[in-house]
Amino acid sequence: MSSRRLIRLAVFFALGLLVAFVLSDVLGLRASETGVISPRGWHGISHGSHTHYVPDDWAGSEATGVSISDFPTSPPPEGMTVSATGQIVPVE
Repeated sequence: MSSRRLIRLAVFFALGLLVAFVLSDVLGLRASETGVISPRGWHGISHGSHTHYVPDDWAGSEATGVSISDFPTSPPPEGMTVSATGQIVPVE
């Protein structure tokens, strides 16, 4: 193979890896700080001038019946997480 063809193959492979990581974040296939599923079990949602901290599986106030305002505005301390009702509870 020519060096030009090898370079194209390497660039194509690198772009494929990048796309795989992006899709795994977007689809929630792996836990990451930038993805849908956080390794902490909760993530922050900006709500105007403040942030509410909700569990990863919270589907919104319409689906769950729990308003965004019911969730804490400060992150849970180490060893704690946010429950589906907005309470800060120990990690199980």
